[in-house]
Amino acid sequence: MTHQFLEIVDNPTKIGNVVLAIYAMCGGLLICCLETQLKFLRIMIALNFGFLFNAILRFLFNGLLGSVAFTFDGLFGKIVAISLGAVGLFNTFVLCKYPTYRKMREKIAQEEDKRIEARIRKEVKKQAVASMTS
Repeated sequence: MTHQFLEIVDNPTKIGNVVLAIYAMCGGLLICCLETQLKFLRIMIALNFGFLFNAILRFLFNGLLGSVAFTFDGLFGKIVAISLGAVGLFNTFVLCKYPTYRKMREKIAQEEDKRIEARIRKEVKKQAVASMTS
């Protein structure tokens, strides 16, 4: 995402580069939000970007983002593109070779969701008691 932001700042007059940079930043944020494994983000991403839950389609999306990064001039764009390709290959390999990894990730995400919900309930109770006593 840093490279895309720098591309916008460096060449604001090249509208094509600005559009591609914004697209790449949105794609990077989408993958970042998916990897946080937060329930409310996971649900929105599953409803609107379900292809990211398929290993092959996620690989193609990483390839698309890599090809966008490759179009930017300079060495940094090429490094980002190669890195995205490597991450896409590794991610696809892990998800296809070890299907239990995905199940384990889902289980961990559900446990984390329960902890977050319990913490929220506790905070709501505390605020409700505080508002009643003041």
